[in-house]
Amino acid sequence: MSPSNAAGNVLEQRDRSRLRLFGQICGALLLAGAFLFRGALEKTMLGHMVAQLPMIFLGGLLLFGRAARNSAVLASYDRHGLTGLTALLLISSYWMIPRALEFSLTMPAYEAAKFASWALLGAVLPGSIARANIVIQLFFLGNYCAMTAIGGMLYQDVPEQLCNAYLKDDQALTGAFLIIVAVAAAVGWCIYRFPALNAPTPPAPVRD
Repeated sequence: MSPSNAAGNVLEQRDRSRLRLFGQICGALLLAGAFLFRGALEKTMLGHMVAQLPMIFLGGLLLFGRAARNSAVLASYDRHGLTGLTALLLISSYWMIPRALEFSLTMPAYEAAKFASWALLGAVLPGSIARANIVIQLFFLGNYCAMTAIGGMLYQDVPEQLCNAYLKDDQALTGAFLIIVAVAAAVGWCIYRFPALNAPTPPAPVRD
């Protein structure tokens, strides 16, 4: 290897280290923000479900995702990504229950469980997706999107207020955003899995 190539590799590794450090700092800030500003975020159901929970998830992903993905111990318990993808369905469905959200407002143990479960999900999910083949990914994606969209429609259509802590209008607005989340997850997976969908269309050949 020539000195110039060696120097280039060193610089590339240094840039990657800086990028990882920046991501970890962003993850720590997201987790800190979700905790420190929980009063404002949890004031509405929309802020609670569509802002705070994703902040905790992304914080766990950025702070612990790389270490979890490279862990041989976690990989041994996550064959084909089944454990992490099952956790996605269980955790997201549980915290979609209005009563669970209400408990987290008044019970510190529920609040701690909410932060721990979503941060853990953010840490393990990237590795689980990488280990799963396209059929497994599509199965769990379909279940997640259907569950989220149906939950959003129920939030909008039920006549009664599902949670004492949040108003009916807030509940309906949250339902609309849950449907958007379901659609965005499906579109995002298609773009991730099929890069050709996101590639520019080549120009048509010019005929003489």
